[in-house]
Amino acid sequence: MRPLIDSLTEYLSLKLGQHNVKLGKQFIKFCVVGVTNLAIYLVVYWIMTRLFFWHYLPASVVGFIIAVTWSFFINRKWTFRHDGKDHGRQYLTFVAANLIGMAVNLALLSLFIEVFKMYDIAAQLVCSVIVAFINFSLNRFWTFRNH
Repeated sequence: MRPLIDSLTEYLSLKLGQHNVKLGKQFIKFCVVGVTNLAIYLVVYWIMTRLFFWHYLPASVVGFIIAVTWSFFINRKWTFRHDGKDHGRQYLTFVAANLIGMAVNLALLSLFIEVFKMYDIAAQLVCSVIVAFINFSLNRFWTFRNH
């Protein structure tokens, strides 16, 4: 994984300039974590909707809670390399930022499923891509702003 990230970072430095490399590298790492986060979320969502027959909105909330907790610890340690002792405050900020993302996600999910009649898993994948940009921005410039 590291050679891929290093190659992407080198490409970004050529295209964006050296001062944007750190931000680009963080975004790439954030996306890698996001893929694992999405996988966790989708497995939980699938279990809740297909095995337990929950409505898609509460199933989405349960998936969110589990996935965001995973995401916090991995992003804190690997993506933003934060070693401070303010875990509690930072976790609450991270959750708040991701709640904003979840609100956008749920609104879009409802729109895509109810209005555009999209298949729910496909709709969730589209929502996840859109919300990734929102979540990265909020977490980079709010939760982990000094790192």
